[in-house]
Amino acid sequence: MPWCAPCDRFLSPSTVRIDGTCPSCGRIVDPGRARHADQTTSAATPAPPARTTEDDEAPEPLPWHLKLLLVALAIYLAYRALQGVEWLIAHL
Repeated sequence: MPWCAPCDRFLSPSTVRIDGTCPSCGRIVDPGRARHADQTTSAATPAPPARTTEDDEAPEPLPWHLKLLLVALAIYLAYRALQGVEWLIAHL
């Protein structure tokens, strides 16, 4: 998500100008991991800023409570599927 430090706000990728500046203050914004849809690599447009090591870091792992929720959901859905199969057998 592009971030403009002088304006102290996030910008949507579509609002950032092609040259990578903020539409309200005109200063260079931190692009984050965003890529502009219209930006192409040609002589008319400037090269994108160099990638930092922050872009190469591994994503955060899933929280334990989300994993627990997914396991509970899988168990519940398996139980309901078993009930459905039993219901089908009883009504055929």
